Amino acid sequence: MLGKASSIKNIKLPLILLFVLLIPLFFGGIVPLEIKSFFYAISLTMKCTLILITPLIIFSFLFSSLISLKTNIIKFVVILISAVFISNFIAICTGFAISFTALPKLHLPIQNSFNDPAQLKPLWEFCIPKLIPTEFALIGGFLFGIFFSLKKSSIAEKIAEKLNEISTGFLKRIFVPLLPLFILGFVFKLEADQVLLKSLKVYSPVFFVIVGTQICYIILLYMIASNFSLKRFFTYIRNVFPATITGFSTISSMATMPMLIIATEKNLNNPTIVKTIIPATINIHTIGSALGLIILSYATLLTFDYQLPTSSALLKFAFYYALAKFAVVAVPGGVLIIMCPLLEKYLGFTGEMTGLITAVYMLLDPFGTAVNVTGNGAFAIIFSKIYKPSSKKKQFTLFESQKI
Repeated sequence: MLGKASSIKNIKLPLILLFVLLIPLFFGGIVPLEIKSFFYAISLTMKCTLILITPLIIFSFLFSSLISLKTNIIKFVVILISAVFISNFIAICTGFAISFTALPKLHLPIQNSFNDPAQLKPLWEFCIPKLIPTEFALIGGFLFGIFFSLKKSSIAEKIAEKLNEISTGFLKRIFVPLLPLFILGFVFKLEADQVLLKSLKVYSPVFFVIVGTQICYIILLYMIASNFSLKRFFTYIRNVFPATITGFSTISSMATMPMLIIATEKNLNNPTIVKTIIPATINIHTIGSALGLIILSYATLLTFDYQLPTSSALLKFAFYYALAKFAVVAVPGGVLIIMCPLLEKYLGFTGEMTGLITAVYMLLDPFGTAVNVTGNGAFAIIFSKIYKPSSKKKQFTLFESQKI
């Protein structure tokens, strides 16, 4: 009963965000300019507040995620974390590669209204400078998490649990309920600048590029997992498909985890390693969102005619994004909470672009979640081929899944 309520709640949020997009689209012309300016100011204030506390959120989730690894096998921990990072990094780079090759062929229309000096202004301006760079929080959380996952400390575990509790409470009780309000002001801004309708039309063909890329990537992963045996490939897909559909309908990797474990046990025939890897990677190995968000971000840069980032900036972005995957919490839009500072620093995003991409990404989230779940099943199979215990004895204990 609780799972059903959670599923309904997860489905309801994208519908609300769709409604938020439609209000300015159809009724923006009759809404007074002062009201638009008011909501735009709220969105900017929320954005500045979020950017200020994002480093703490990143550190707390990264620290608590890595410290929760319940094993004394250093080799296993290092290989698992390295494999997750490399897999996410490859997916991110693949997203950029597809963006470079496929998106220019769509001839996306350019929006240049942001250069108009008569654009909508916020009713007030409020912003506090960020005290800690996002990169410091990422690296610090990673190093502390790895250190205390290998050198156990009850004090460190209590601190990690408390930080995780505070950050999760903020996201679940404050940010997620206010997410529609956060987006509404930026959407009013786009409508006032007369680029909202054009921008939404742009994402229609981009949607097919994203979903097509995600499907092809999953096929490739399972072909690798099956050693390119078609018979084994179709067996793997048939077994994991119920978990894929569940992930699509619930929009929650955590809610799908029991079904994914059952499916992957059939594919791998090794319950111990499956029940270790799946809970440990369910939130941090997310190739669906890696592919989708990258392509969506690049399409946004093209349609708003922003200067495309250099190769150096893209590599830095990919590195920190792959690192940030360890800090993503399983709440709607959680990945974008972590990504906002990186999008703005390395890809040159503005607040309006962030607001729009948040709403559009949430509408695509069912597909991304389905790919995340399915990809985790393939990752477990491939990882089992990489990690070879030195003896037949049980070499590691079960991971504790992150408490969300």
